[in-house]
Amino acid sequence: MNYTIKEAAEKANLRPHTLRYYEEEKLLPHVKRDENGYRSYSEEDLLWIETIACLRETNISIADLKEMVELTKENKSALYQRIHILETHQKKLRQQQEELKQMEKKVTNKINHLKQLENTNLTDLEHLRLC
Repeated sequence: MNYTIKEAAEKANLRPHTLRYYEEEKLLPHVKRDENGYRSYSEEDLLWIETIACLRETNISIADLKEMVELTKENKSALYQRIHILETHQKKLRQQQEELKQMEKKVTNKINHLKQLENTNLTDLEHLRLC
Protein backbone atom coordinates (compact mmCIF):
# COMPACT_ATOMS: atom_id res chain seq x y z
CA MET A 1 0.00 0.00 0.00
CA ASN A 2 1.17 3.52 -0.78
CA TYR A 3 0.40 6.75 1.02
CA THR A 4 0.28 10.41 0.07
CA ILE A 5 2.48 12.81 1.98
CA LYS A 6 -0.52 13.88 4.06
CA GLU A 7 -1.41 10.29 4.93
CA ALA A 8 2.20 9.38 5.72
CA ALA A 9 2.59 12.47 7.90
CA GLU A 10 -0.60 11.64 9.79
CA LYS A 11 0.50 8.04 10.36
CA ALA A 12 3.86 9.27 11.67
CA ASN A 13 2.31 12.10 13.70
CA LEU A 14 4.44 14.62 11.80
CA ARG A 15 3.76 17.50 9.46
CA PRO A 16 4.10 17.12 5.69
CA HIS A 17 6.78 19.81 5.62
CA THR A 18 8.83 17.69 8.06
CA LEU A 19 8.72 14.78 5.61
CA ARG A 20 9.75 17.10 2.79
CA TYR A 21 12.64 18.32 4.93
CA TYR A 22 13.73 14.75 5.71
CA GLU A 23 13.67 13.99 2.00
CA GLU A 24 15.67 17.16 1.18
CA GLU A 25 18.24 16.07 3.76
CA LYS A 26 18.48 12.65 2.06
CA LEU A 27 17.08 10.85 5.11
CA LEU A 28 14.35 9.26 2.98
CA PRO A 29 16.25 8.19 -0.11
CA HIS A 30 13.70 5.71 -1.46
CA VAL A 31 10.53 7.80 -1.66
CA LYS A 32 8.97 7.32 -5.07
CA ARG A 33 6.86 9.70 -7.12
CA ASP A 34 3.62 8.80 -8.85
CA GLU A 35 2.79 9.61 -12.49
CA ASN A 36 1.80 13.15 -11.44
CA GLY A 37 5.02 13.77 -9.55
CA TYR A 38 3.46 13.43 -6.09
CA ARG A 39 5.35 11.62 -3.36
CA SER A 40 4.19 8.08 -2.75
CA TYR A 41 5.24 6.56 0.57
CA SER A 42 5.51 2.79 0.98
CA GLU A 43 5.27 0.76 4.18
CA GLU A 44 9.08 0.60 4.18
CA ASP A 45 9.22 4.40 3.94
CA LEU A 46 6.89 4.61 6.94
CA LEU A 47 9.26 2.40 8.93
CA TRP A 48 12.14 4.71 8.04
CA ILE A 49 10.08 7.74 9.02
CA GLU A 50 9.21 6.10 12.33
CA THR A 51 12.88 5.34 13.02
CA ILE A 52 13.99 8.86 12.09
CA ALA A 53 11.25 10.46 14.20
CA CYS A 54 12.11 8.23 17.15
CA LEU A 55 15.79 9.13 16.97
CA ARG A 56 15.05 12.83 16.43
CA GLU A 57 13.10 12.76 19.71
CA THR A 58 16.44 11.92 21.34
CA ASN A 59 18.00 15.01 19.71
CA ILE A 60 20.30 13.04 17.46
CA SER A 61 21.77 15.30 14.82
CA ILE A 62 20.67 15.32 11.20
CA ALA A 63 24.32 14.72 10.27
CA ASP A 64 24.41 11.53 12.34
CA LEU A 65 21.14 10.38 10.81
CA LYS A 66 22.47 11.07 7.30
CA GLU A 67 25.53 9.00 8.06
CA MET A 68 23.37 6.15 9.35
CA VAL A 69 21.20 6.25 6.22
CA GLU A 70 24.29 6.11 4.04
CA LEU A 71 25.66 3.21 6.06
CA THR A 72 22.45 1.21 5.58
CA LYS A 73 23.26 1.09 1.88
CA GLU A 74 26.49 -0.79 2.64
CA ASN A 75 27.10 -4.34 3.77
CA LYS A 76 26.80 -5.76 7.26
CA SER A 77 30.20 -4.40 8.34
CA ALA A 78 28.58 -0.95 8.33
CA LEU A 79 26.32 -2.18 11.11
CA TYR A 80 29.14 -1.65 13.60
CA GLN A 81 29.59 1.91 12.40
CA ARG A 82 25.87 2.55 12.95
CA ILE A 83 26.15 1.08 16.43
CA HIS A 84 29.13 3.36 17.10
CA ILE A 85 27.11 6.43 16.06
CA LEU A 86 24.32 5.46 18.44
CA GLU A 87 26.73 4.65 21.27
CA THR A 88 28.37 8.05 20.83
CA HIS A 89 24.94 9.69 20.90
CA GLN A 90 24.04 7.68 24.00
CA LYS A 91 27.22 8.92 25.71
CA LYS A 92 26.24 12.52 24.92
CA LEU A 93 22.77 11.92 26.34
CA ARG A 94 24.21 10.49 29.54
CA GLN A 95 26.50 13.48 29.88
CA GLN A 96 23.56 15.84 29.37
CA GLN A 97 21.57 13.87 31.93
CA GLU A 98 24.35 14.29 34.48
CA GLU A 99 24.54 18.01 33.74
CA LEU A 100 20.78 18.28 34.22
CA LYS A 101 21.03 16.45 37.54
CA GLN A 102 23.62 18.98 38.71
CA MET A 103 21.44 21.90 37.59
CA GLU A 104 18.41 20.40 39.30
CA LYS A 105 20.44 19.99 42.49
CA LYS A 106 21.38 23.68 42.43
CA VAL A 107 17.74 24.69 41.97
CA THR A 108 16.64 22.38 44.79
CA ASN A 109 19.30 23.84 47.08
CA LYS A 110 18.16 27.37 46.28
CA ILE A 111 14.50 26.47 46.87
CA ASN A 112 15.40 24.98 50.24
CA HIS A 113 17.48 28.04 51.09
CA LEU A 114 14.61 30.39 50.21
CA LYS A 115 12.14 28.31 52.19
CA GLN A 116 14.38 28.72 55.24
CA LEU A 117 14.21 32.49 54.74
CA GLU A 118 10.41 32.67 54.62
CA ASN A 119 10.12 33.82 58.22
CA THR A 120 13.21 36.03 58.37
CA ASN A 121 13.89 39.67 57.64
CA LEU A 122 15.19 39.92 54.08
CA THR A 123 16.97 43.25 54.35
CA ASP A 124 20.34 41.61 53.80
CA LEU A 125 20.89 41.08 50.05
CA GLU A 126 23.24 38.19 50.77
CA HIS A 127 20.17 36.03 51.33
CA LEU A 128 19.01 36.68 47.78
CA ARG A 129 22.00 35.27 45.93
CA LEU A 130 20.80 32.84 43.26
CA CYS A 131 23.57 30.27 43.53
